[in-house]
Amino acid sequence: MLLAGALAAAWWIYRVENSPAALDPSLMLTQQTPAGEQPEVGSATIAPTPTPPPSLAPPSTLIVEEKKPPATRAAALLVAGREALQRNDEVAARTELSDALQLGVGGTEEEFLRTELTRLGTETILSPRIVSGDPLVDRYVIQPGDVLAKIAAVNKVSPDLLASINGIADKHRIREGQTIKIVKGPFRAVVTKRAYTLDVYLGDAFVRQFKVGLGADDSTPTGEWRVATKLINPTYYPPRGGEIIAADDPKNPLGERWIGLVGVSGAAVDQERYGIHGTNDPDSIGKSVSMGCIRLPNEDVEALYTYLVETHSTVTVRD
Repeated sequence: MLLAGALAAAWWIYRVENSPAALDPSLMLTQQTPAGEQPEVGSATIAPTPTPPPSLAPPSTLIVEEKKPPATRAAALLVAGREALQRNDEVAARTELSDALQLGVGGTEEEFLRTELTRLGTETILSPRIVSGDPLVDRYVIQPGDVLAKIAAVNKVSPDLLASINGIADKHRIREGQTIKIVKGPFRAVVTKRAYTLDVYLGDAFVRQFKVGLGADDSTPTGEWRVATKLINPTYYPPRGGEIIAADDPKNPLGERWIGLVGVSGAAVDQERYGIHGTNDPDSIGKSVSMGCIRLPNEDVEALYTYLVETHSTVTVRD
């Protein structure tokens, strides 16, 4: 808007200063002859001033719009989120606070955001409750021939997640006519290497955070990854050769879950030997000691396993 206004003003000044009358004052008196008549000798009128195009407003009416810096926008979103919390508007609060978190805040404000968003994620997404107007969840009535895996696949979430949310003891047994809560996936994850954290999002809504361990010597590639495979109780095949360790063996460094990744962009592109897994060494969390994979405590990787789905979920690794 500012640039357009400056150009409009410059054009107007140029037209006035470079009009024939401005260049030669004698031309201010010009003969004006009605159509079909001969001009009278000595008759003259003042030439009209050029009229600016209607699309260009006079300089005095120009409106200057300034884009607020991220810190200012984050502060405004934080205020809006707090106000939404006060009026018990959980969906609006989740949206405003998630946007503020992604723009970047620090210190006690970031701690407040993560605490409130974890609570909101648990209560609005990961519980049986459905908040009116929530775009991330819905109700579904079980139809004849339905299976939970099929319903989950349509919504890009795992059947384990739907079973957990709806209190279904056996995910292979559902009842026709039963109403369940569905979540509109997919979930995604963002790993921040300098903080040793993995944040889980549903769309742009922050859900929860886990602490992670990473590769030694900066060997966890940054970029975007796609979830390719998921395994329960994986067998360990050493990538550099050595002893194969069976599932459930206490020496198995992968713990109880394996989430295999395929690199999509950045330094991760075309990489296929990395993944997210549990660990038999909980002291390695918050450190860079692995061969490049992302490790979580076993109970945390079990939860993450229910959020991420093959093909659709992504994991972004950033410095």
